[in-house]
Amino acid sequence: MIHVCYAVSDKKGNYTKYVGASLCSIFENTKEWVTVHFLHDYTLSTDNRRLLMQLVRSYGQQIVFYDFEKLFKKRFEAFEEKNAWMKPNLKKGVSQATWYRLVMGEVLPKVERLIYLDGDIIVNMDIAELWNEDTGENGLAAVPDTVIQEGHYSLMVQKGLCKEECYFNAGVLLLDMEKYRQQEQLLERGAEFLKENELIDYLDQDVLNHFFNKDCRLLPEKYNTLVSWELSQKRENVGACIYHYAGKCYAIDAVNNYHRLFLTYFTKTPWCNADFLGNLARNIHQTNRSLMLTYANFIAGMHRIIIGEETEKDTLTRMLMLKENEKFYTLKDFNKKGLRLEPNEVIIFFIKQEEYERVKKNLEACGVMEGVHFLNGNILLYRDGSQDAKILRES
Repeated sequence: MIHVCYAVSDKKGNYTKYVGASLCSIFENTKEWVTVHFLHDYTLSTDNRRLLMQLVRSYGQQIVFYDFEKLFKKRFEAFEEKNAWMKPNLKKGVSQATWYRLVMGEVLPKVERLIYLDGDIIVNMDIAELWNEDTGENGLAAVPDTVIQEGHYSLMVQKGLCKEECYFNAGVLLLDMEKYRQQEQLLERGAEFLKENELIDYLDQDVLNHFFNKDCRLLPEKYNTLVSWELSQKRENVGACIYHYAGKCYAIDAVNNYHRLFLTYFTKTPWCNADFLGNLARNIHQTNRSLMLTYANFIAGMHRIIIGEETEKDTLTRMLMLKENEKFYTLKDFNKKGLRLEPNEVIIFFIKQEEYERVKKNLEACGVMEGVHFLNGNILLYRDGSQDAKILRES
């Protein structure tokens, strides 16, 4: 039997459905018996609990709920009081569930081996493959953090408290629970470590790296592949991997393989019902309407200057219904001419995103403002992934 654990706090009630998609991906790809350990607080709604049970039972699996509000109420109250220094510095969206994995050994005394997964994980492979991997001497195995390894930021690494190549991402963990439980008072000791070293960016991940990175086993990237990293590297093909949608990398886009993968599993869950689809359609309509109103207000009474590819000139001219006094230039012409912007003129760019970012930086350095003097026209043509993530979340 494979033991899998999630830790969730869901104040708005719209996050648990992602865990549902994650569970569905596990059940669809393994023949093993799976027991799900669901760590939660008072924010788990009756409906979400019912839908979790419905999903798990439909695959002949089992789920056990652990109410941390009841189990650790006084302990967490004392923890928050003692660590009030954290509150003003926490990132938006950080919840109490961040700390649950530091005490999960105490509520799972009979579990000998465990896979911990963040809720934004899609397991596009047989999870038994990860289950059968070896842990390190300290009982933990994890995947090195790709972002950290590419020279991005981690205060813990910058301060020399952990070697860059050893810093792991805690979104997927394989644990020997007997050894994991040997680190007693992990929550309280971890908070002391964070305070002593003024660490506030990765919290429980930094704590786990502090106590476990020395003797942990580093696993292949396929067990925790960051979707944001794959997209930035323009890797389009999905494979037999565990995909981590950290940073809300969800979009309503069946053309993009990573978004389609999530939708493939999500649509098989009981959350994807008539109410959800109705809300989704309404939210898309409202978003598109808001976008068009923004565009209408932007161009009201103004003359447009369109910057795009020469091959797209006729298409854009027809689509935007350009008037005779409105202009079209290629980016090369725009850079060459150094066009002067008149008070009644606005620029709309239809160029590659990386080129737009460079132009935007140069224009803003000259005091020209996005949304006032110029606009990225591609938002009128293509779906915005970040906006899609918000639509999915609120539907």
